[in-house]
Amino acid sequence: MRRYETIFILRPDQGEPQRQETVKRFEGIVASGGELIETDEWGLRDLAYRINGERRGYYVRLDYAADAAVMNEVERNLRLHDAVLRYLSVLVDKETDVAKAREDVEARKRRIAEARAAAEARAQQRLAAAAEAEHSAAAGKEAAEPSSEQAEQPSEEAEAPSTSESAGKQD
Repeated sequence: MRRYETIFILRPDQGEPQRQETVKRFEGIVASGGELIETDEWGLRDLAYRINGERRGYYVRLDYAADAAVMNEVERNLRLHDAVLRYLSVLVDKETDVAKAREDVEARKRRIAEARAAAEARAQQRLAAAAEAEHSAAAGKEAAEPSSEQAEQPSEEAEAPSTSESAGKQD
């Protein structure tokens, strides 16, 4: 079987139930003659240009293994469906092993989840370090400020001239 990827854009004014029904419809067409590997809903996005008066669209990606006839049937139904603004099908691989493709998808999802967790941990560490630095700076500022008693007492060094100044005046 060949591996295909079909991306289609739905009208943004459809409600969630209609969108889910449309996606399930195309998944069913794929399942009737092939094997669905992954359905990836990208959500609402801005379009590069207006399509049928729409500025936004709901993007969906189907990754599946099937014969060319199934892909042609998916495209025929996409062309006839009123809610579909645009679609594009691409041949990803001429010969594919569905089990291996699913393993690759799961491995990619795990890597993405691990990367997100690592990024979240780094962000938490940065926040903790920033809070610690702020706390240290505040503590250092309090220690550097003289208390009110120390501020009222003049220092003896300020009143008495230094010995080098007095020596220079006598010459």
